[in-house]
Amino acid sequence: MIDKAVAQHNIENKKSEEELDLNEIFKPIFQRLWKITLLALVFTSFTYLYLSLLKPSYQATATLQIAGTKPSTTLSIKDAFNESNVSSVQIATQFELLKSRKFAARVINKLNLLDTNEFHNTKYIDQIEYFGESEKVKKVSLETAISIFQRRLSISPVSKTELVKITFTAYSPELAKNIANQVGETYLQYQNDIHRSSQENTSTWLVEQLSDLELKLQVSESALQQFREDEGIVDTKGVVGLVAGELTELTSSLLRTTRAQDDLQVTYQYIMQNQADPRKLIELHEINNNAAFIKLRSIEDTIERKKHELSRRYGPKHPKIIAIQAELDSLKVRIDNKAVVISQSIVKDYFSIKEKVKATDNRLKDAKANFLRLSRLDNKFSQLQREVQTNKELYKSYLIRFKEADAMEGYKANLYVRFIDRAATPKSPISPRKKLVLIVAFMLAVMMLSVIVIARDFLRDTLNSQHKQDNFAEADIIGVLPKYKVDKKQYGLFGDDERFIESIDALRASILFHQIRKVPKIFAVTSSVSEEGKSTVASYLARSFGEMEKVLLIEADLRRPTLAEKMNLSVHRPGLSNLLANTHPIEQCIIRDTDYKLDILTSGVTPANPLAFLSMKRFKLLLNSFENYYDRIIIETPPINVVSDALVISKLVESVLYVVHENKTKREQIRQGLKLLQQVNAPVEGIVVNQSLIKEHTGYKGKYYNNASNIVKLSSRKRA
Repeated sequence: MIDKAVAQHNIENKKSEEELDLNEIFKPIFQRLWKITLLALVFTSFTYLYLSLLKPSYQATATLQIAGTKPSTTLSIKDAFNESNVSSVQIATQFELLKSRKFAARVINKLNLLDTNEFHNTKYIDQIEYFGESEKVKKVSLETAISIFQRRLSISPVSKTELVKITFTAYSPELAKNIANQVGETYLQYQNDIHRSSQENTSTWLVEQLSDLELKLQVSESALQQFREDEGIVDTKGVVGLVAGELTELTSSLLRTTRAQDDLQVTYQYIMQNQADPRKLIELHEINNNAAFIKLRSIEDTIERKKHELSRRYGPKHPKIIAIQAELDSLKVRIDNKAVVISQSIVKDYFSIKEKVKATDNRLKDAKANFLRLSRLDNKFSQLQREVQTNKELYKSYLIRFKEADAMEGYKANLYVRFIDRAATPKSPISPRKKLVLIVAFMLAVMMLSVIVIARDFLRDTLNSQHKQDNFAEADIIGVLPKYKVDKKQYGLFGDDERFIESIDALRASILFHQIRKVPKIFAVTSSVSEEGKSTVASYLARSFGEMEKVLLIEADLRRPTLAEKMNLSVHRPGLSNLLANTHPIEQCIIRDTDYKLDILTSGVTPANPLAFLSMKRFKLLLNSFENYYDRIIIETPPINVVSDALVISKLVESVLYVVHENKTKREQIRQGLKLLQQVNAPVEGIVVNQSLIKEHTGYKGKYYNNASNIVKLSSRKRA
């Protein structure tokens, strides 16, 4: 039972993860639902405007029967094999005739369609009707009218029947009916014309063709026999194959010998240039790899080592030194002579392979000439053979046709054609189907816009989804803060956004219990670039810690300070820079916020070189003195990717909080900032994702925290 319960629990967890993934995918759509709907409605409105400009189209259909018939007393060759006297190909041919340009021209002329407005205007409402103009429309040509006619005509055979549907689409319902019926009438007249026309005497024509083919066959056979006797040819294929094989072998041999000659040529030229200098000949790869030469060099190395050992004990004029030097000189002479001998052997090999290349090339030329001669004979022989074979096949084919014509003399195959249903006047248009098109247009617009929104959100290189945050491995994400709602009526440093304040309290708890270590007393708050909310995070975090500790908030961003402006203080009020410059006492620089039990040290007057101020030893001494008085010190620093101030401050603190904007900060910017902090071994606590739009379960949370009965008021903590 326990195992089943565990399995069921795992299945439920898996389902919840899948639902979370779907929420992540469709979250951008829910966030921009009104925009997507509005744009889809705009697209649908344009579609409706386009549909209102289209003319209504009407469709009429007539039905014909096209079947085969024959006299019952006639017997044909096909009847002997139980085949129909009219094949499917012939029937298909009749369908194509109905769609031909010739039929279209006949119908247009019969009904005088060029004098109507059917082919004059486009599918849009007439200019005269829509804009009230009186200008006459130009008359179209017959070719243009035929092209339009063919596009609107549809010939559809009914499956497994002898029926065919003739459908025509027109802007006039009466004209659609007349044209569909006239196409059928024109086809009936065409069949009558075929039966009235006479046919050529095919038998006489076949006899004439057979006589000519017989003569051609005799001439081609004589030419083939004469060529065999003149050239003494029995079979050219085997000889040509042997010569081709020899040609291939000689070509491969020539390539190999030529490649070997090219390889030796460079060595040969080097030997000729340095034949008087054995020392340079020794540098050749072929000489160095010679077994005898390697052995001599090994002996030389042995004597060199022995000489080196003796020179450490004896002077240069000692007999042993003189003897071993003489032995070494003799060996060097042998080495030089061996190098010369090997080089001469290489030269001989070069001339030998050069001659071999020349001989192989001559043999290859002879083989090519022989192959070309045999190829010409083989081509001529094949040409004569093909001519004989072609004449035989033609003669046989015409002879068979002549016999069939004799057997089928007097037989006629007729098509039986009649109207089954004539077209009626259509009562309602078939297009445009406005409701269906508008629904499809709206759905397609919503789908396309949704895909674009999802793709844009997915391709954005930020931490704007739970999936991206979970897969960010460069640092721990210790807090996610919701989008901070700025109250225009807000006075002072802090607002009353309860969701943001609760998230800050959760971040405080995460810092206190993030790792099993001593909780940092001094930590800095930085970011990648500006406008990521690090000042807000630092201020609210100081307020959160101030609820239970003595906290000092230091604004160390001396370049673009913001705290003094938010607190409605003068920008010239003394602060951190004044303390570092030792122009004002601490009492004049630190502000005590009694409402939130918080001490604040603003940046003060902006110095010319803020980095030099922050690099002073006095700044470290100030932090040490503050550490003795305050429980927690929070330092707001400039962006890490913009200036180096944060790197200097990170060496003086116990922890660094890295604030990023969920939708603006690129992941590459985060990695770059973390890399800079790692280079100076800064104690990075983790990443705080700010301005998050990730969907939260705010319903229960709002009820829980907004219930006044849950709140217990505590007395204010007295400050020292």
